[in-house]
Amino acid sequence: MLRSLTHPLRCRTRLVQLPVLVLGASLTSACAIATDNVGTAADSHKAPPATWIALGATEPMQNLIGKLADRRVVLVGETHTRFDHHLHQLAILRGLHQRDPNIALGVEWFQLPAQPHLDDFVAGRISEAEMLERTGYFDRWRFDYRLYRPVILYAKENGIPIVALNAPVELTNRISAVGIGGLTPEEKGKVPDIDRSNSAYAEHLQQFFAQHPGGEKRSFDRFLDVQLTWDETMADSAARYLRDNPGRRMVVMAGSGHIANRWGIPDRLQRRLPDARIATVVFADGKEVNERLADYLVFSPETELPKAGLLGLYLDSTGEGVKVRSVADDSAAGAAGIEAGDLLVAVDGLPLPTYSTLRMAMLSMKPGDKVRLSYRRKALLGEPTEKTAEVVLR
Repeated sequence: MLRSLTHPLRCRTRLVQLPVLVLGASLTSACAIATDNVGTAADSHKAPPATWIALGATEPMQNLIGKLADRRVVLVGETHTRFDHHLHQLAILRGLHQRDPNIALGVEWFQLPAQPHLDDFVAGRISEAEMLERTGYFDRWRFDYRLYRPVILYAKENGIPIVALNAPVELTNRISAVGIGGLTPEEKGKVPDIDRSNSAYAEHLQQFFAQHPGGEKRSFDRFLDVQLTWDETMADSAARYLRDNPGRRMVVMAGSGHIANRWGIPDRLQRRLPDARIATVVFADGKEVNERLADYLVFSPETELPKAGLLGLYLDSTGEGVKVRSVADDSAAGAAGIEAGDLLVAVDGLPLPTYSTLRMAMLSMKPGDKVRLSYRRKALLGEPTEKTAEVVLR
C-alpha cells in the first residue's frame, strides 16, 4: 500500500506520453554513478547519486509474458487506484494462463476468512453479488470493485483458483491498537513468523510513516508490526498454497509497496520456498529506480475508470435490508425525495436484500442515467408506506 520507494542509489524516472514499455531489471549494466572530477572549484557542488536507463532497451508489454513463463511465482505490483495497472495485471495473468492453465491467482484484495466464498464463486455455487457480500469486500477492501472485476471475472470464467492472501482486518486492527506484544496467546497464534532483519525496509517504512499527518503521535513500532504482518501473512498464504499444490504456479497481485525491492512479500516467500523461481513486476508510477526495485519495470500511460453514476446516499446494511443512514449534499436520490431512515427495497424492479446487490446493480451506471428506486418509509402511525422514485444519477 506504499507508493514512494527510496534507495541510496537512485534517480527519478518521469512518465511522459509513452506507449506501454517494459524494462528488464538488469539495471546495473544500464546505470552509472554521476561524478564530478573537474577540480577543487566544483567540490562543493557535487551532483547527488543518480542512475540512468537507456530507454532504447525498453520492449513492448506483450514481450514480457515469455520472460515470465518459466517462473513458479510472478508477483505483480499495483497502485490500487490505477485502472491501467489492473488491466496489465490481467494481461499477465491471461498470457501466463494461456501458456500453462495450471495456475492460481493470489491477491491482497481478499482476507483469509474469504477463502471458502472465493472457492464457491469460482466453482459457480454462488453469484458475484453473494461473493462480495460474504467476503465483506466493500467493508474490508473498499476500493472501487470495477478496478478489480476484469481480473476476478477472468479467473472465474477460466476456473483459476483465487487465493485470499491477506491478514484479517480484525487482527491487524488489534495489532495497530496494542502491537504484536499486546496480543493474546490465541491472537499471536494467527501471526506468522516475522523476519525483522531488514533494517533498510524498516528505515523506508519509518520515512513513509513520518510523511503522514499524525504519524508522530502514533507508535511507529505498531505501524511496522502491521506492515510486517501483512507482508508475512501474504507470503505465508502463498507458500502454503504452493506447497499443497506442487504442480501449480501462481500470479500474486498486491500493492507495489509489498513487492518493490523484494522487501515485502518476495523475500519472505523466497525464505519459505527457497527453490522457487520468483519474478517481480512493478509499475514506474514515480518510483525511484535502483537495481533491486524489480525484475521488470513497466511504464504505462494512466487510464481512468469511467465516472460512476451516484445516488448520493450513505447506506447501512441492516437485518431489514439496505437503510439510508444520511443523504449527501446535492444528492440525486435526495432530490427525488428519499430521506434518512428510508429502507431501499428495489432498483429497477430488482429486489435489494443486501448492499452488495445494490452495488452490483449500479456497477455500469453513469451520471445522467435514470433508475427507479423503490423504498419503504416508516409512518408515525400505522404501517410503513412503499414508494418509487425516478432518480437521475449524478
